[in-house]
Amino acid sequence: MYKVLIVDDESWVVESLKASVDWNSHGFEVVGEAYSGLEALAFIQEYKPHVVFTDIRMQGMSGLELIKKGGELPDPPKFVVVSGYAEFVYAQRALNYGASMYCLKPYDEQEIADVLKKLKKTLDSAQHLSETLLLQMLAEESEGSSDAVKREFEKHGIRIDAEHEAGAMVCDAGGIGKFPHIDHAFSLKIGKRKMLYVMEYERLEKVARELENDMRDGLKCVGISFKFNDPRMLKSAMESANLLADHYFIAGTEGVYRHREASQGTMNKAIKKLGAAIGNKEFTVLGRYFDEVGVLFQQEGYTIKHALHVYNVVISFLYSLNDDERDGMLFSYEQLMETFGSLSDMLDYLKAVSLKMIRKNPEYTVKETGNETFKLILQDVHENFRSDISIQSLTQKYFINPNYVSQLFKKEVGETFTSYMTKLRITYACELLEKTNCLVNEIAEKAGYHDYFYFTRMFKKVTGYTPTQFREQSIS
Repeated sequence: MYKVLIVDDESWVVESLKASVDWNSHGFEVVGEAYSGLEALAFIQEYKPHVVFTDIRMQGMSGLELIKKGGELPDPPKFVVVSGYAEFVYAQRALNYGASMYCLKPYDEQEIADVLKKLKKTLDSAQHLSETLLLQMLAEESEGSSDAVKREFEKHGIRIDAEHEAGAMVCDAGGIGKFPHIDHAFSLKIGKRKMLYVMEYERLEKVARELENDMRDGLKCVGISFKFNDPRMLKSAMESANLLADHYFIAGTEGVYRHREASQGTMNKAIKKLGAAIGNKEFTVLGRYFDEVGVLFQQEGYTIKHALHVYNVVISFLYSLNDDERDGMLFSYEQLMETFGSLSDMLDYLKAVSLKMIRKNPEYTVKETGNETFKLILQDVHENFRSDISIQSLTQKYFINPNYVSQLFKKEVGETFTSYMTKLRITYACELLEKTNCLVNEIAEKAGYHDYFYFTRMFKKVTGYTPTQFREQSIS
């Protein structure tokens, strides 16, 4: 919802304008009323509305003066002049001062609806541009990008410097919930289920306490980053909050989760014990070691990032003699959550498969069916590469050994499953960059990448360009 301030020195005019249209249905919300130009200017400076509907003739500061002074602010709102026919000349002057448009008294519902429609289109375009610039700056981390990030947030009234601490929050709406509307915050949708908010840390603490007491509109999980006062730390703070927004996978319950420092050394020691037990086939202690890892996740500040690391390292131990061991791994948090649902499920699976391989060391025999088997798998991959498809999901669907799937890919297409999937996704992303005007973060999601920053890294690795550079060179 874009925020609207209505300004007129007569209260009945304000109420008439508020009641003349269904603001919410057009994407707007009336957040304030002012009855003088001075009062309106103070409101604009503090609450930063997106749109101001203002009368022209008011005692003290006139509407024209308000438009002029408001237009000099760092992030000025869009001004709409409200006037009668007799004041049309003033309305024209207001347009010269920077007003976006005007509407005439008495109010006509359709006229105001048309004004709101045009305003929303303009504001949406500006918002998309701001989001695109910010994502590009964070992804590329070019020289001077921290100053640009700082200036971008100052446009939204958020200062990040030695005297002003900020923080990041990510809300996971789960697919059925709604994202909360938070004033004095920069918000950005970063996935199908997730919304990122950046705001001053004092404000963030207040919002976090409110959400802890009452999770709103079906929110599944909320991640709160550490506080920071250096723009160069913004990306790390966002990643911290994003990981914690998936923390229900670790904790097994919904809630608000805050950043805590984790001891990587402690986790590494636990993983080494697991590796030694697997290598020495000590099945009598293996279950206990997995339980110890589970306890670490509950007691320390470990996140889903560490869970994915544990899974991949254990799989590496189990298939360490196989050249295609990486094809048995998972490469995104979404794949991990889709495959197991919770940390407990993941550890139970790893425990079971480890014990099975150590105690029985089974030789998998898969009935050979020539290329027909691979044709089915390859067709499946081409139809579903934009979703969270993995070696694990294929093996469960076709009831065959993951190693055998890996061998088929190496034999039939000359590359691993992972590299083949990456090629399909990046090729599709290139087509979207060339043929559509979609935002880069939208294209990442369409191509099957839920993590924007991981997508940009893979894109540059494959093509040699960032997505933005690729789009620019393809146009030229």
